[in-house]
Amino acid sequence: MLAITPLENSLTSARVAQAIRQAIVTGQLRPGSKIAQDLLADQLGVSRMPIREALVQLAAEGLVTSEPRRGAWVAPLSLETIEESYALRSWLEPKAVRLSVPRLTDEDLHALRQHLAALEIAESGNDGDRFVEANRQFHQILRSRCPWAKLQGFVDMLWNGFPPLTPQFVTQQMVQDRAEHQQLLQAAEARDGDRAAVTMTAHITRSGDRAREHFKGLGWTSSPLEPVIPEHEDER
Repeated sequence: MLAITPLENSLTSARVAQAIRQAIVTGQLRPGSKIAQDLLADQLGVSRMPIREALVQLAAEGLVTSEPRRGAWVAPLSLETIEESYALRSWLEPKAVRLSVPRLTDEDLHALRQHLAALEIAESGNDGDRFVEANRQFHQILRSRCPWAKLQGFVDMLWNGFPPLTPQFVTQQMVQDRAEHQQLLQAAEARDGDRAAVTMTAHITRSGDRAREHFKGLGWTSSPLEPVIPEHEDER
């Protein structure tokens, strides 16, 4: 049985997707393993509908694969999956930040300071969930004034999956993240898009390196482990 905290029925499929992502990145659900949807619905305290909706979202992110009438499996993930995700982020997100930072408003900077303060509180209390949410908000605001809508969409897509969860499972990630966010705030306050982009590139690269080591420690390899799908298995 997975170590997952039950969710209230009123919570959306997005929260269900987050819980399943958490199980994948912490090794509770391993690459190639079957996702028992009925059991998962019972554990989370939700119906099958948000489970199905969450699996569709996770499939779009590349974390899950599915077969009609057979069910869903954790995708055949590998270390290369991690490298691809962080490489794309390191190319695209700094560009969005470079374009956004000179356009940030005073209200944006105030919000960034508030989220940085939330990161510090979460770090001191070792509150991974709170840190993840403040981290996501900080990054979103920092790139929010980027005028390139397609670029924004690409970066938003890359933020699903592994990136937002690394502070919860990578040792010392919160401490290093908070220090780097302070540097990003300083660049934003100076409206220095170039400095913010360089800092963001280093920040993402380091996070990717640490994430790769984490998953390597869980037994992931460079070659993906393909799921074994029995010929006559239903989706339960």
